Amino acid sequence: MVRFARLSCGAAAFVVLLGVPTSSQAQELLAPSGDSVETNRPLLRPVPAVATTPVRLADRRPVALLPLYASFVVLQALDMHSTRYALDRGAVEGNPVVKGLAGSTVGMAAMKAAGTAGVILFNERLRTRNKAAAVGLMIATNSMLGWVVQHNYRCVR
Repeated sequence: MVRFARLSCGAAAFVVLLGVPTSSQAQELLAPSGDSVETNRPLLRPVPAVATTPVRLADRRPVALLPLYASFVVLQALDMHSTRYALDRGAVEGNPVVKGLAGSTVGMAAMKAAGTAGVILFNERLRTRNKAAAVGLMIATNSMLGWVVQHNYRCVR
């Protein structure tokens, strides 16, 4: 059954290729016989080009940034989980800014989401000026946050 399907696909491709008009056939499509192509309007209308804005090479995002953003989001979620895990087992929040929100999961999640969005938006603006600094900032931020997550989990061992 599979061989038959391959054969029929190949046969279909062959028939399609035979149906593509050659240059002389295309001229016949454009102008009726007896008329010249130059004086007659074509019967086929040209397809309008899609308007695209050219992307300058300087505006392109470095390939490393998207995985760094994704890992930053994951690390933020792990930080929230590890903080809740540690607080439920008797640890105390060491960050004075977060201390007031430590008891509220919703407040903590909102703060984490706002902080994550802020860092990513700041980094996107930085990327347009200095790509190496943007990648370096995300590597440093991910490294710091990774250390915080492992510290939270180690506190409750």
